[in-house]
Amino acid sequence: MAELNIPKVELQEAIQLALATWGQMCDASFQALADRFGAEEAIEILRPHLEKVGEPAPIFAEMMGITGNDATTIASLFCLYEQEVLKVEGKVTEASPDRVVKESYQCPFQSLSPGFCQAFTLVAEGMGKAINPEYKITTTKMMTAGDSHCEWIIEKK
Repeated sequence: MAELNIPKVELQEAIQLALATWGQMCDASFQALADRFGAEEAIEILRPHLEKVGEPAPIFAEMMGITGNDATTIASLFCLYEQEVLKVEGKVTEASPDRVVKESYQCPFQSLSPGFCQAFTLVAEGMGKAINPEYKITTTKMMTAGDSHCEWIIEKK
């Protein structure tokens, strides 16, 4: 009988590997669309599908004990996902019910293309719309585009 020698992988290492693989797959998928249709058209093709990924945000927020529907609520959910799931390192530099600004300095995806971050922003837009469509999410800086850090803003339209 044939046997395989499969080494054990610690949980944290497995999570990092899964994130890296997921990020590279998403980045490659976006790049294939951008190569075929151009980056702007690729974003528009992906928009409805990726925004839909964010639609369960109110259920996720409720499960995590996050209540409300203002900018701080939306940002709390984003930060939970970024910090606790993706292990993005950064800080909130401004927070009020109408506007939240966050800067990030370390991200498992910072070496990917700007298209990856643009696509990820579409998921965030879907999350924000599901919680309260009166708010918008804007990504103003991206390490993937050569900026020293990433920055996103949630604010009332």
